[in-house]
Amino acid sequence: MVSGAHFPSEHPLFLGQLSRDQRRVRELLSPYDLLVCVGADVLQMSVWSEVEPLPAEIEVVQLGLRDWEMGKNYPAALALRADVKETLGALIPLLAELGGTARRDPPVLAAESWSARRAARREVAAQKEGARPVDPDWLMMALCERLPADAIVVDEGLTSAQSLNAYFAFRDRYGYFGNVSGGIGWGIAAAVGVQLAQPARRVVAIIGDGSAMYSIQALWSAANQRLPVIFVLCNNGGYRIIKQRLKAFHGNEKFIGMDFKDPAIDLAGLARALGLRAHRIEDGAAFAARFEEALSVREPVLLEVIVDGSV
Repeated sequence: MVSGAHFPSEHPLFLGQLSRDQRRVRELLSPYDLLVCVGADVLQMSVWSEVEPLPAEIEVVQLGLRDWEMGKNYPAALALRADVKETLGALIPLLAELGGTARRDPPVLAAESWSARRAARREVAAQKEGARPVDPDWLMMALCERLPADAIVVDEGLTSAQSLNAYFAFRDRYGYFGNVSGGIGWGIAAAVGVQLAQPARRVVAIIGDGSAMYSIQALWSAANQRLPVIFVLCNNGGYRIIKQRLKAFHGNEKFIGMDFKDPAIDLAGLARALGLRAHRIEDGAAFAARFEEALSVREPVLLEVIVDGSV
């Protein structure tokens, strides 16, 4: 589950991120016999599953400086407590020497690469432009295609932003900040902090309406400091992630206290009350126009996008 921009997405050998769907992760890893985990957690998940994401046949090699992660989630056949950059610098020429031409010439994975998958997915998503409410997959595609090359994305979109990383290319280490564990409510305040830390770059925060209600007051800080953050609030009318998990784990579709309907929350109006320019958006054409407009000004802007909330 990606939480930061840890590898360049457009590299020809990048195949995309794993998810927290244990069954799907096991399917993806099943053809292999070795997992080399470089400076990262080993298959960090957030909820219980009857399926182990790591096939029993795979051995794990860990490389990094965080002692606590060594063998924590799964036993390590080899754990190297060492600096990542220095160790890879020593290993790469050794692998090339021991592996011969098979290791000197990278394999061709063009059809399986992240870039190829993005192009294929885009063809499907582009056909959903006219959907009302706005289709989340189209929204993520449209947003990413309009981002400045050096934009920074803060992602707490949860269900509505599920496809974000299928379209948003990681190009540098500060380009993306996402969810590390299962906690929600941090995104708006985090976007304010990231914009303060990176004043020369444009921060775009993608936030769910449920997540936004944990720290909506942080919008005032953005207005007070005149920070040019663009907040894209995906409004599906409730806590969709909790609905999905209640249905998936318990087969229960009696969603008590999970809807924002009586009364509905006017997120754009709330943002204006906290000092932001804000717009409520209900179709793709309006989003494209308002997002371009938001990029043209140096002040915080909130776009409340009404998205599909089906479970």
